[in-house]
Amino acid sequence: MNKKLDKKRNIDFYLLYTLVFFAVALALYLKFFANGKSLVWSHDGVPQHLNSLAYYGKYLRKVLYTLFIEHKLSLPLWDMHIGYGSDILTTLHYYVIGDPLTLLSVFVPASKTEALYAFLIFLRIYLAGIAFSRYSFYHKNSKQATFMGTMIYIFAGWTIYAAMKHPYFSNPMIYLPLILLGIDKIYKKQKPYVFIWSVALAGLSNFYFFYMLGIFMVLYAIFRYFDLFADRSIKNIGKWLGVFAVYSVIAVLIAAVILLPVILPVFGTDRFKAENYVPLFYDRIYYEKYLGCLIGENMIQWGVAGYTAVSLAGVFVLFSKKKKYTALKAGFVLLNVFLLLPYAGHVLNGLSYVSNRWIWAYGMLIAYIFVKIYPELFALTLTEKRKVFVMLLIYCILALLPEAARTQRNLMAMVLLSLSTFTVLSFGNIFTRERNLTVMVAGFLIAGILFNMHYQYSYEKDYLSEFTDSGEALEKLETGVDRAVLSTDDPSVYRYDQMDTNSSENSSMQMGTNSTAYYFSVASSSIANFFDEMYLNTPWEQHYNNLDGRTILDRLASVKYFVVKKGKESDLPYGYSRLSGEAEKNGKTYLAYADEDALPLGYTYDSWISREDYDKMTVTEKQQALLQGVVLDDSFLPETETHFNDREVSYYTSEGKGCRLKNGKVVVTQENAQLKLVFEGEENAETYLITEGLDYEGLSPREMISDKKWSKMTTYEQNKLLEENSNWRYWKESQKASIQIGGRFLKKTIQIFTDKYNAYSGKHNFLCNTGYSEKGRHTITLTFENTGVYSFDSLKIYCQPMTEIDSQTSKLGEEVLTDVKIGNNEINGKISLSDTKALVLSIPYSEGWTAYVDGEETELKEANTMYMALELPKGDHEIHLVYCTPYLRTGLCLTCIGVLCYIVLVLINRKKKRF
Repeated sequence: MNKKLDKKRNIDFYLLYTLVFFAVALALYLKFFANGKSLVWSHDGVPQHLNSLAYYGKYLRKVLYTLFIEHKLSLPLWDMHIGYGSDILTTLHYYVIGDPLTLLSVFVPASKTEALYAFLIFLRIYLAGIAFSRYSFYHKNSKQATFMGTMIYIFAGWTIYAAMKHPYFSNPMIYLPLILLGIDKIYKKQKPYVFIWSVALAGLSNFYFFYMLGIFMVLYAIFRYFDLFADRSIKNIGKWLGVFAVYSVIAVLIAAVILLPVILPVFGTDRFKAENYVPLFYDRIYYEKYLGCLIGENMIQWGVAGYTAVSLAGVFVLFSKKKKYTALKAGFVLLNVFLLLPYAGHVLNGLSYVSNRWIWAYGMLIAYIFVKIYPELFALTLTEKRKVFVMLLIYCILALLPEAARTQRNLMAMVLLSLSTFTVLSFGNIFTRERNLTVMVAGFLIAGILFNMHYQYSYEKDYLSEFTDSGEALEKLETGVDRAVLSTDDPSVYRYDQMDTNSSENSSMQMGTNSTAYYFSVASSSIANFFDEMYLNTPWEQHYNNLDGRTILDRLASVKYFVVKKGKESDLPYGYSRLSGEAEKNGKTYLAYADEDALPLGYTYDSWISREDYDKMTVTEKQQALLQGVVLDDSFLPETETHFNDREVSYYTSEGKGCRLKNGKVVVTQENAQLKLVFEGEENAETYLITEGLDYEGLSPREMISDKKWSKMTTYEQNKLLEENSNWRYWKESQKASIQIGGRFLKKTIQIFTDKYNAYSGKHNFLCNTGYSEKGRHTITLTFENTGVYSFDSLKIYCQPMTEIDSQTSKLGEEVLTDVKIGNNEINGKISLSDTKALVLSIPYSEGWTAYVDGEETELKEANTMYMALELPKGDHEIHLVYCTPYLRTGLCLTCIGVLCYIVLVLINRKKKRF
C-alpha cells in the first residue's frame, strides 16, 4: 500500500517537474528563437560540437548498415578527413563518443542535426534534475524541498551560460548526484550497483569531467564517513577504503574500453605538459565581484555561479543553526575556499591552467543546502531570525561595496534576495500558513531564475551575438573552399591548403576532403612536435588552419591544391600555377590552383639524416633537410649530405610613435604602434620573419608613463592614474597579444599566448612566411596591437630561394606509392623500387598503425617527426597498412574483466540474499 502511494507521489512530482521545466526551458529557448538564433555557439559550436554530432550520426548509421546489410561488424577507427588523418575515438570522445545521449544521432539525418543539438541541450539539463531528485528523495526529503532544490540546481549560471556554449558541460551534473547516491548506498550496506554504473558511465562519457567527479567523489565519501560513523579507527577507515577501492576499480575497468585509449595520448600533448602560471591569489577585482557573482554576474575563470537569489537565503538559515548540519557547513566553506584560491582551480582542472569549470559541483551543494534547510524555514526562532537578518545585511553591504560589483544585474539580484529573505523572516508574524510561504518562496525562486536568464541574454550583454543564425550552423561547414577542391574531380589521394579564406575548421569531416586544418581539444603529439620544430606560425597545439604557405611543408604534406578567394591570386605560394577548380558561395568565388610538382601520399628517399644531426640544425635548415633525406632514429640507408641555400639578411629598424626597441625588447605604449624592418631581400624566394623566445607582458597604466612625464603631472592627475592602475588586471592583461606582419604582401599575424592564458602550450618560437615573391622584398612592418613589453631572444629575417626545391621534390617523386586506396582502417598501395629506399607516408605517425609489405609485417618507423616510413629493398612491393586505436584492445580486455567482476559481484549478492 505504501509503495503504491509513494509511486503515485513520485508520478505527481515528476509531472509537475516536467511541466515547470518545460515552461522555464521554453522561456530560455524563446530568447534564441525570437532573435532568429540557433543554440549553436559560433566559436566552438560549429566546427566542434555540431560537426561532431552530425559526423557521429553518419558514423553510427554506417556501422549499423555494415552490421545488418553486409552482416559484418566494422568500426571505423581512423579518418583521413579529420585534420591530417586522425583517430576517431580519441578526437571525438570529448564531444560525442561515449556519451549515451548522443547515440540518438543515429536516428536523425545530418540536415536535422541542429534540432537534435538543441534538444540534447535541454534533455541533459532535464536529466540532471531527475538525478538530483533521486538523490534528494533517497535522503527522505519532501517533494516541495526537492522540487525547489532541483530548480536551483538545473537553472543556475552553469546551465544558462556554459551549457549553451558547450552542451556536454551538463553531463557531470547528471552523474554527480547518482555517484553520491551510490556512495550513501554503500555506506548503508546496500547494493553498490548505482555507484558502479554511474562512475562507469561518467568515465565513458567524458574523461575531463570524470577527473573532477573523481575528486568530489572522494571528498564526499570522506565527509559522509565522519558524519555517519563514530568509529574512526584506522581499521574501520581501512575497511571502507578497501570497499570503495574494489567498487571503483570495477567501474573504471568497465569504462576502460574508452577511458584507456583516450587518456594516455593526452599525457603526451604540449598543452597538458605546459607549465601554466598559477598565481597565489586572483586579481583584486575577482574578490570585489565574488559575493555578488554568486547570485548575479558571471565570475572570471569559468566561475559561473548565478544561482537564483533564494538559494542564498537557505545558506543564511543554515549558518543560523547551532550544532546542526556540520557536514554541509564544512562543505560550503571548503568549496568557497576552492573558488577563492587559484591553485584549487589549477588542481581541479587537471593541473592545467586555472579554471573553475568544476562549479557545477558547488551548485549541487547550494541546491541541497536549500533542500535540507527548507523545513527549517517554518520553525525559525527569534534568535535565528536575527542572525539571518544580520547575515543578509552583511552580505549585501560587502557584495555591493566595491564599485565594480554594483551592476544592474547584481543590484536586482540583491533585491530578490532581500525580498525572499524577509518573506522567510515574516513567517509566524505577518502570515502563518505554511502553504503561503511555500508559494511565495517558489515564486521568488522562479523569478530569480527568469531574471538571471533575462540578463544573461539581454541586448546589453550581447551574449546572443555569439550564436549562429537559425538554420545556418551546418551550412557553415559546407565551405566554398571544399567545393572548389571537389570541383577538380581529382580521384587521387591528396590534401589541400588555403590562405585567408575564412573557411570553417574541420569542414573536411562533412565534405569528404583532406585539408591541413584542425580544431579539436585533443591533438596528435607527433604533429605538435613537428610544428614546434618548424616554428609554425600558430600558438595553438590543437588549432591550426594551414601550413603558412611554406612551399616545402606543403609538398612534404602531399598538398596538391591551394585555395584562395578570387582577386587574391597574388597570395598563392610558389608552384601553384594551374587553375583547376572553382566554386561560389555567399557571393564569393573560391579558386583551387594545382601544384604540378606536388608529392603523392607516399614518396621515397634514398638516404637518411640522424635525429641527432637534425636537432642541431636551424629551423630553415631543418625544412630544407627534409627535402633531401628522411629523418629517422636509425637506418641502413646511406647518410644524406645536406646542403642549404637559405640566407639571413641584415636589416635596420625604423621605430614608430609609441614603440621603442631596446635590448631584445619592444616597449609599446600606444596600441597599433609600428616597427619597420628595412632590408634587401632575394629574388625568387620566400621571405621569413623568425622570432625565438617571443613573450609578452602587459604594461599597467603607470608603467606606460615615463618618469619624466610623471614628474610634470599634477597631483590630481597622478592620483587619477594611480586609481586606474589599482584596477588594472595584470593577470588578464598579460594573457595574450598579437603582432600584425604587413608590407606589400598578405597581412599575417603572430599571436602570442603567455603562461597566463588557458590555451598556452609552451610555444615561443615562430616563423612567419611573408610569402613568395619573384622580386626581392624590402620592408616588413610589425604592428603591435596591444600595449606592453614584447621580449625575444632573436628577431631575424631569412630568405629561402626556390631554385633547388623543384629538383629536390622531383627526386622524391621519382618512385612513389601508386594505386593508393584508403579503406576502412586500412591503406593499400603498390610501389616499384630501383634500389633500397625509405617510403615515407604523409600520414601522422601513430602506434596504432601496423604495416605489411608483401604480406609480412614490417617495422613502421616515425619519420620526419610527423610522418611514417617503411624501409624497403629493391623490387616490386605491395603495401598494406592496418589501423587500430592504440590501447583499444587492452581497454576492451579490461572492460571485459570489469563486466565479469560485476557479474560475479551480482551473483555473490544474490547468493547472500538466499541465505
